[in-house]
Amino acid sequence: MSESSEPGSRSSSGIDPGDKRSYRMALVADGYVNPPPGGLDAIAVLAGAGWGAVQLPDDAYSHQVAGPLLEQVTEQTEEFHRHGYDVVLIGSRTGLGDALAAVGVPPPDRIDPVTAGELQAFLRNRPPPRANLLPD
Repeated sequence: MSESSEPGSRSSSGIDPGDKRSYRMALVADGYVNPPPGGLDAIAVLAGAGWGAVQLPDDAYSHQVAGPLLEQVTEQTEEFHRHGYDVVLIGSRTGLGDALAAVGVPPPDRIDPVTAGELQAFLRNRPPPRANLLPD
């Protein structure tokens, strides 16, 4: 199968080389997904920059509720990491670092942005995802 940079075409690995956003994922603390009035809406910034997002469980959730959700996030993040996605953390989540370490995923680069411009600059200055550099 030949590789094309046309969006929608796929390499033999199944990755669309023209779809750069599919290799960038942010783990987002609840406070940036559901911001208070006047707070930073990280989802709007991520969408505008072509990034995907995974919402982290709120720190206010009990361990019984948050545990299974955090496990799912960890499984997804391990998959992203294995396939060379650029994964970042916006905000924080208790237990996330330990959960990622348990599956061999290093802690993602993290930001606690106050403004949309600060988050945009952080995202814009990221290196290319490894997925874009991996051979077929």
